[in-house]
Parts: sequence; structure tokens; C-alpha cells
Amino acid sequence: MRNIKIFSYGTLQKSKFSRNREKKEATLTGMYEIMEGDFPLLVDTHRGKNIINGVLFEVTQDEINEIDDYESLPHLFKREEKTIILTDGTKETAWVYLLND
Repeated sequence: MRNIKIFSYGTLQKSKFSRNREKKEATLTGMYEIMEGDFPLLVDTHRGKNIINGVLFEVTQDEINEIDDYESLPHLFKREEKTIILTDGTKETAWVYLLND
């Protein structure tokens, strides 16, 4: 079964989905901002350019289905594939949860 890459900038980093997994420090660059509140929300601002710090880790298809529920997809978040850059400069494609506008 193919593992699915997730980029987390917030609560998923400390969730059951990322425990006991290899996590790699990574960044997402683009027109994004993190809104702080009860939990971080990544927003596509459609302007500017920011670097969002986070971690990259892998999950199974069953786990990503659970994460979609955890993230209230599609009511609160949407999931999009983005290019993530690891600290060594390597580029990876991963799913990122963005505030659903």
C-alpha cells in the first residue's frame, strides 16, 4: 500500500496520526498565512509570499480518510496537493489542509 505524504503546520504534528512516525522539517512557500485561534488555520491569501514552517510525514489511505474527518473536510478545510521543501532543499509533493473558503 502506497504511503500518502501530509504537510502539517499545526495540530496534526501532535496528533495520533503523526505519533511514532518519521517527521521531516519542511516549508510551504506561497500566498498563505496562518490564522491563530483555538487551532491554526492555513489561509490562501491570494497575495504576498510567506514561508510556512511545518513537518512532512506519511500516512496510509485509511488514515487520510480519518484525518479528513478529523479536519472536518469539506466543511472547515479542503485538502490540496502542494510542493513542500525539506531542509536539505529536496522538493516533495504532499497534501496540505487549507481553510475552505
